[in-house]
Amino acid sequence: MNLTAQLLLYLQKTEHSFGHVLVGRKLAGRKLSDLKLLERTSHSSPLLLGAVLSASLLTAPAFATTELALQLATSLTSDSNPLRFYDGDAAAVQNGNTSTSDKVKALDVRAGAIIPILSDRTRLILTGSLGTRQYQTYQDLDHQEKAGDASFEYAIGNILTGRVTAGKEDRLFQYINGSLTAKDISHFSQTGAELTLKITDELSVPVKLDRSNLHYDLDVNQLYNFHQNGQQAGLKYYSPTGSNLELGVRFSDTDYPNRNPQQIADLDQRYRETETYIEAEWKYSVKTVVSTHLGLIRRRYDSLSDLNTNLVSTLVRGTYFYSPKLRLDAQIFDRPFAIVDPSILYVVTKGLRLDAQWNMSDKTQFHLMGLAQNSDQKLVPRLAEIQDSVSRKEKLTRAGFGINYQLQRGVRLMLDSFYEKVERDANLSGLKQGVIIIGLEYSYENLPGSTAKMGLSRYQHSLNNTDALR
Repeated sequence: MNLTAQLLLYLQKTEHSFGHVLVGRKLAGRKLSDLKLLERTSHSSPLLLGAVLSASLLTAPAFATTELALQLATSLTSDSNPLRFYDGDAAAVQNGNTSTSDKVKALDVRAGAIIPILSDRTRLILTGSLGTRQYQTYQDLDHQEKAGDASFEYAIGNILTGRVTAGKEDRLFQYINGSLTAKDISHFSQTGAELTLKITDELSVPVKLDRSNLHYDLDVNQLYNFHQNGQQAGLKYYSPTGSNLELGVRFSDTDYPNRNPQQIADLDQRYRETETYIEAEWKYSVKTVVSTHLGLIRRRYDSLSDLNTNLVSTLVRGTYFYSPKLRLDAQIFDRPFAIVDPSILYVVTKGLRLDAQWNMSDKTQFHLMGLAQNSDQKLVPRLAEIQDSVSRKEKLTRAGFGINYQLQRGVRLMLDSFYEKVERDANLSGLKQGVIIIGLEYSYENLPGSTAKMGLSRYQHSLNNTDALR
């Protein structure tokens, strides 16, 4: 039985049991080409939806129940500038197109399973997502999005806890400034292991190991394919009030295996980072929580010592539960990150973000966000001499709005949006982008709260909703 037939049969059974007739008809009425595209995706990604849907066949211990979740979603996106062209960029006219805007149709299937093995604290969590994106104007950008994660969580008494994880994700390249307009897909994979040894009720030792890989399809981006190995260890203190403090160090080695001799001469082929960090979470009251991360990063390159640098990574966040229905978040950050541009070594961003989430009723939820950010793009020294500049500064302002409305049990209507403006100081140029998504989502779970436990929302890539607290 192929994937299309399996999905329709499963939904028909769910529809008969729970009365979700509307959604059953919506899926049954989808174009055959859309469903066949999902079927082809499943054949090329055995780690993803097939692994998740087959999880229900595994036998759990008699004392526990395997938790299952299924989500089907369809949406329409209006994007004023998907390739993020700067104002007046002549490259915006492509293949006879005179507008930078586009509309995107999406169809997604997300599923997951939580399978207890020895106890509720020792379990296997499998999740996955398959999706299609179809562009109305820039049809060359049509693509499939895939993601899958597996996590084995374990506990040995009250002394030892940990987990082993593996995941993959394929996504469309995140366009920056209109300099690249061809379709490129990024392929990211990560494996990791975490272990926490409890010394006393107040002290524990968390240890982490991870390995990640990223590669792109287009030759022009191959110089940013990387492998990274990381190791982290810390000492964590828990106070009787629920607050905690962690001190630790993280080491990572990053290697770029596909750079040619000229690229190695400009950017080097590998570097090593050492980050000494402090993380804290202070529960001031039942309504107020403050968390922070402060890291001092020492980066050393393999050959080009003039690229060596010391960086600071800072994030301070406060969450205030004004009432059971209203939650407010504020974040202040000063953090470095990489960017896919051969002339830019790294980017440092400083900014302030504000979020509000209002549960107006049991069926209606609003969220608002505002962001003001300054970034400083540190240029590669040799190229900076040619351009007579050592950095490139930009200012970003963003505002977002979203609403979720539950039509009936398991069916919700969603709206997600943002508008942003970027201004570049050097040449007084800038870009503008506005995105609005309207979607319909059907969710099934055999136990209440299973979807949230599995974290299926991470596959939706919300435009403006704030992340949950750690």
